[in-house]
Amino acid sequence: MSGLTEDQGLVAGSDGHVMCCALPGSGKSHTMVALADNLVTKDPTYKLLLITFTKAAAEELNERLEGKIQGSGKYRAKAATFDSVFGKQLRDGRRSSKRTIVGGEQYNFLERAMRHAGLSMEIDDAMMWIDTYGRMLKPEPINGEWSHPGWLTYQAYSDLMERTGVQDFNLIARSAYLGVQNGTLKPWDATHILVDEFQDTSDMQYAWIQIHGEMGAKLVVVGDDDQSIYSWRGAAGYQNMVNFQSDFGAVGYVLKMCFRCRPEILEAACRVIEYNEDRVYKDMKSGREEGGIVKVKGYLTAADEFQAMITAITSDNKEWAVLARTNRILDEAEGYLKMHNIPYKRLGGKKLWDDHVANVVLKLLWSLVRPKDTRFIGEIIGWLGEDEEAIQMITSHLQQRRCPFGEFMPPAWLDLNPKTEKLHQNWIDWGTDTNDKSALNSRVQTIVSFLKSARGEKGREARLIELVGDILVNLKIEGGFVDRVEMLSKNLAPSQKKNDEEGEKGVVTLSSLHSSKGLQWEQVWIAASNQGVCPSQNALDEESTGGIPEERRLFYVGMTRAVDELYMSFNYSPQAKGTSQSKPPSQFLCEGFPDEMTAILEDLNTQAENAEMEQDEM
Repeated sequence: MSGLTEDQGLVAGSDGHVMCCALPGSGKSHTMVALADNLVTKDPTYKLLLITFTKAAAEELNERLEGKIQGSGKYRAKAATFDSVFGKQLRDGRRSSKRTIVGGEQYNFLERAMRHAGLSMEIDDAMMWIDTYGRMLKPEPINGEWSHPGWLTYQAYSDLMERTGVQDFNLIARSAYLGVQNGTLKPWDATHILVDEFQDTSDMQYAWIQIHGEMGAKLVVVGDDDQSIYSWRGAAGYQNMVNFQSDFGAVGYVLKMCFRCRPEILEAACRVIEYNEDRVYKDMKSGREEGGIVKVKGYLTAADEFQAMITAITSDNKEWAVLARTNRILDEAEGYLKMHNIPYKRLGGKKLWDDHVANVVLKLLWSLVRPKDTRFIGEIIGWLGEDEEAIQMITSHLQQRRCPFGEFMPPAWLDLNPKTEKLHQNWIDWGTDTNDKSALNSRVQTIVSFLKSARGEKGREARLIELVGDILVNLKIEGGFVDRVEMLSKNLAPSQKKNDEEGEKGVVTLSSLHSSKGLQWEQVWIAASNQGVCPSQNALDEESTGGIPEERRLFYVGMTRAVDELYMSFNYSPQAKGTSQSKPPSQFLCEGFPDEMTAILEDLNTQAENAEMEQDEM
């Protein structure tokens, strides 16, 4: 087929159950679009659903489909995310009128559930448990531990969702699958379902795909088990690929030509990933000319490592990306870039307004200046510690009477939390507009002080509350309190993903290894490639879900982001036992570059001995 390799052509010309394993940069999206075009052209009764994981990926696929498919066929092939597909199935079946909680609201809702049930746990740990149980087809206690805090937290969270009529994405997914399984929901109207990034599917998502296949849809799954790096959020990776071939007798293809990495880079990445045993074997080939640069660098200190990175960037700054396993390492790299006035951008960081504290403070400010909008009242007073029965009574009253919170008249028998009572007493005054700078500053400071006292005067939450107040006061606009809140409240709308991930000449990109997936740069530097960093200490201690194999896949993902140049560095001083410099180099470097690592470690040992001798002579 025109414009396709032999392997791509085999996939694009298929019409049945297919499993396609695709190397990084092997043109899998191009192949999927070609397959979709062939299918809708072949038979006017064919209807295609292409599923992926992110809204941005779905939008990109739809743009490609519209550009490729001619005539009426383009209306029979559409891309969407798993979440949007599940949600539409429920809406079409009139099975769900519930509001979906996400992001900061979900964190605050979970906190309410734990408080109502008398449970205490770090919020991130609690979120991990509700995700763990929420992704199960049939949630039940792990190892039968019915009194485990994680299970009790999930029960409290689920009970409160039921009582308040809300849902999360895990509940939507389970309801969609069970609805199709028991016949109360129609299966998706598609003759073919094509799944991108199949290695990232969870058991729930696979079950949904499987039941549609059993009902007659032809399934095409495309992914790379070597890039399965999300086991902590339920991705089954290699196992789902094995299950799929077993369940459907799928024809297997491999897109073995990588059009991104030069041969030297692909060969190095291949040497590392082949240490994993449970994987689909692939004959990896580069479609680029030779001439790639692959270097391993070792330094006695982190300062030396980052300074060497700066030197490399300033000497030849075409399109650099600095990748690391943790945000702490990226923080250090960012500091060095700032110090040397090198332009950079950082990917994958959590936006301020995604944080559950900043998010609910913003909702409070919005509700003050738009009192008729009572959507967030329950979340706000719940965050302030109000009793769940009172929350239900107040929110129900506001919805039925359509009255603002400030005009709500609590019945004499209702014993409100003192924080809720104070907020209610000041609601109208705090929401009135003012253009006077002094009055505005005083108002904001009063609200900030109230929220800090309600949530604790010190710590991270207090700093975030103060930060939102500072941003509100210092906005560069002429308007008063209401105008400022309205401008800031634009951040309550879902953010549209911009094309900030594309490389920009002369601007260094900072990214975690996880956030780098799907991207590429001409020059890549993987910093702090140390044992205990990548692989992480949790993996070494056997406390992570994916263990060493997943950490190896993560390192492989980082390596295969490089187009022309790949540098991997570590800092390690053989004489610095018991200090931060005592972590040995990553085993992945030793596996992939044994000869180079032997020479580097000998050199570092000599440097360390010389430095120690010089210190003794002083």
